[in-house]
Amino acid sequence: MSAKWRVKRSGLMKLLDRPEVLAWWTLSRSDWRVAHVVAELDPPEWHLVCFLAQQSAEKALKALMEARDLPVPRTHDLRVIAERLGAGTDAEAVIDAAILLSVYGVGPRYPSVTGEATAKQARAALGAAQVVCHWAEVALRT
Repeated sequence: MSAKWRVKRSGLMKLLDRPEVLAWWTLSRSDWRVAHVVAELDPPEWHLVCFLAQQSAEKALKALMEARDLPVPRTHDLRVIAERLGAGTDAEAVIDAAILLSVYGVGPRYPSVTGEATAKQARAALGAAQVVCHWAEVALRT
């Protein structure tokens, strides 16, 4: 699995000068990179890929909340966060991705909740995280 979502820092530099935004954005990028490293292990740890994909998306959304001077909620429900940021009918794919990812924010910590993740689920989680993170990056530029 290759890391397709690549940040173009030039348009974000002003916002990334804010320590809180930079902290969330940096954590998001770190989780994204580690998710891909974990996917390449032999054998891969798919549950961790799903968890890290969710964490990457969550932290990207929280970076956007900081950039907009909104209070950062203590929740792993990405749908709630995305809706607070205005992802609605014009960004239905973001809401769908957020819903898909939200189960992985807590589930992998409790095996009885989600069970073992599969390669298919991990690919779907990475794809959903890419949708959310790209949306957050574009929103950070505007």
